Amino acid sequence: PCVNRSRVMCIPDGSSVRLGLRFIGDVGAESAKLIVEERERRGPYASGSEMAQRTGMKPPAVRSLVMAGAFDGITKNRREALWEAGLHLRPGKNGQMVLAISTEDSVPEMQDFSDAEKMQGEYATMGIYPRGHLMEFVRPSLDPGVLVTAEVEKREESEEVVIAGWPVARQHPRGRDGTVFVTIEDETGDAQVIIWRDLFAKHRRELSNQVIQVTGYISRWDGMTNVIATGVKAIPSGVVMPPSHDWH
Repeated sequence: PCVNRSRVMCIPDGSSVRLGLRFIGDVGAESAKLIVEERERRGPYASGSEMAQRTGMKPPAVRSLVMAGAFDGITKNRREALWEAGLHLRPGKNGQMVLAISTEDSVPEMQDFSDAEKMQGEYATMGIYPRGHLMEFVRPSLDPGVLVTAEVEKREESEEVVIAGWPVARQHPRGRDGTVFVTIEDETGDAQVIIWRDLFAKHRRELSNQVIQVTGYISRWDGMTNVIATGVKAIPSGVVMPPSHDWH
């Protein structure tokens, strides 16, 4: 997203898709419309402070715009963008961020957020990380034998594999004797995991984690490649991810 290029809804931008401002947390459709209309009326925004003054945007919305990367085209350093927007990291009486009187003439040099911190901020404000995936940051801590999901299709029938990723969907269809189907997503794609009832009952808590590691074996049926789980382990990520999609 970009305060000077995005519109309210998503739009094509070259070979990419430009995220709509309404999809950023604490912004919403009405504020996104206000940002776009003010920009079209009086020209592009030169800083976060100017945008906040011109639109009257509340501090939580401005902070979300910064953490989503919507000011990166103006100020690459997101800590400095927060300062320019007048957002001090101290709560007001109601717990919200507060606006300073003036900060435009005294922006200090600050170390930018790390790539991992930017990733956390984007998941928190948009529910996605457009430039990559959470697993890029988790994978270095995993055993080298843990496969990326793109490798699953290349493995032989009944071959044992270990994969890890974000469980984005869980299906509990009726009439399947308690079998659970889980979609595991990583930086290369996704894989389908089948978990029998007894294993699900044993690892229900682990399966609710943001990142899980699954041990299992390859099973192909009706053109589909699945991993039949034999073990599940929770992997700490330190990131709050959007909730998975559950179907019953």
